[in-house]
Amino acid sequence: MSMGLRSPNMGGVARRTSAMAVFLLGFALLSCVAQAASRGHPFRAGARRSDTTKRKVFDVTAFGAKTEDQMNRGSKKPNVVGKLSTGELPGGGVPGELPGGGIPGLPGGTEEESYDGNNIDDPNGLAFIRTWVAACRGNYKGPTKVVIPKGTFLTGPVVFQGPCNSSTEPIVVEVQGYVKASTDISQYSSPEWFSFELVDGLIVTGDGTFDGQGTWTTSGSKDSDKAAQAPSSLKFNKVNNTLIERITSLNSKFFHTHMFGCNNVTMRNVHLTAPGDSPNTDGVYISASDHIKVLNSVITTGGDCVSIGQGAHDVTVKNITCGPGYGISIGSLGKYPDELSVSEIHVSNCTLRNTTYGARIKTSAGKSAGEVTGIVYEDIIMDQVQNPIIIDQYYGNKKVVKKINDGNKKMVVPGNKKNVGAGLKKKVGAGLKKKVGAGSKKKVGAGKQMELQGGKKKSVSRNDGAGVPSRPVSKWKISDVHFRNIRGTSAGKVAVSLACSSVNPCEGVKFTDINLSYKGTSKKQTALKSKCFNAQITPKGVQNPPLCR
Repeated sequence: MSMGLRSPNMGGVARRTSAMAVFLLGFALLSCVAQAASRGHPFRAGARRSDTTKRKVFDVTAFGAKTEDQMNRGSKKPNVVGKLSTGELPGGGVPGELPGGGIPGLPGGTEEESYDGNNIDDPNGLAFIRTWVAACRGNYKGPTKVVIPKGTFLTGPVVFQGPCNSSTEPIVVEVQGYVKASTDISQYSSPEWFSFELVDGLIVTGDGTFDGQGTWTTSGSKDSDKAAQAPSSLKFNKVNNTLIERITSLNSKFFHTHMFGCNNVTMRNVHLTAPGDSPNTDGVYISASDHIKVLNSVITTGGDCVSIGQGAHDVTVKNITCGPGYGISIGSLGKYPDELSVSEIHVSNCTLRNTTYGARIKTSAGKSAGEVTGIVYEDIIMDQVQNPIIIDQYYGNKKVVKKINDGNKKMVVPGNKKNVGAGLKKKVGAGLKKKVGAGSKKKVGAGKQMELQGGKKKSVSRNDGAGVPSRPVSKWKISDVHFRNIRGTSAGKVAVSLACSSVNPCEGVKFTDINLSYKGTSKKQTALKSKCFNAQITPKGVQNPPLCR
């Protein structure tokens, strides 16, 4: 044996030991997978879906909720009268841990308060919260499910706050009925209607409906910063390992859904809808969140169908039908200080129908600087989209008015008085005696734009013989952007518009197989155009319209 020889018995022992080791290793791996699947991750790729039926049911009607029919037939007094310990409330009853300092309508002032319908402004809201607290961290230990049964329930703001300790399984909220938001804006001390907070492992499901009953008279105004902000319908704040599926959201007062500080969230098979003229009713707004998926859904609204805000990373948007609305957008970015960069966004297999914008990236000349990088829009169908592909780094600047009409651009630059039109002469500056036009001795080259501010000339790089103002300028850098296999029709004559920052020109913008045709109201000129400023562009394959260089 010392010369490399081995006895037959020894070899058998080795083989059996090896087989046992492999078996134990495989068993350990299977145990780990099973444990992971049972700890709030039922919707990760390849993971076992958690059974939402084998759970203890906590029905909101058992905790005092009443339907509208019950309310109309009798007293608003809840079905159940009892005592609610402030320690059972979200945040442990500490007012400072709740938005606005507490739950609207909750009697306060003592450690434990009795409640009844005559003394509560929003009995259904309180009943919903009581139900959640019992299911999330009550006496029962095991998988739980909060059920909003069939029927119509009117409620004000509701906070579903974790962490939950009833089970290692995700907590389920099943919406079977029709839930209507109070139209009394004064009830919303924080701009959310239903708020899910600090939950790790959550499933929101069911064929029910959240109706925000939006009227869009305050936050819907263009000067929304000066108006009282109306609530988003569903806010997910620091929620991880979450599945949102099958629900319907109607007529949100502000955003339909808002994710902030979330990780590993999948939203699928949802229907979000509001009128096309209802401003700021974004379908899905995502900010400061990682590993987000929005899949297989229909969104018709008056804002962005999907809006990807600051701090978003690794976001997948796939199989979305959008329209009317403002398309699928990244931004706006840069308005507020301390905004974080955006990266790894993948939008694919979407259909945009009768939207104002299609694939859009927008930044403004605000207080923050950052990067937008690793962006892919691919396999997109545009159906009569007004502006199919757009990068706008002058977003929200009221002093830069851009109007694309029959290939002409109208711009207002601070300090200048300009009239721009096809074949017109331009009068620039209040005291400047210089005319620039067809007969001018000064020619503006194809690769440079001469800007005149206060009587001074400034050369700005550009791509196509038209120009944008150089100030104010966005500090955000846009790079590594891919538009692939985008096809269909444009309702406007400028199908591709890239207005990038003169301080941080766009780099690595690649167009592959863009095939768009005009389908608008004009019968005179049907050729589409592209306009590009301060953008480094690489074309490949079909390019309709012809891409500006």
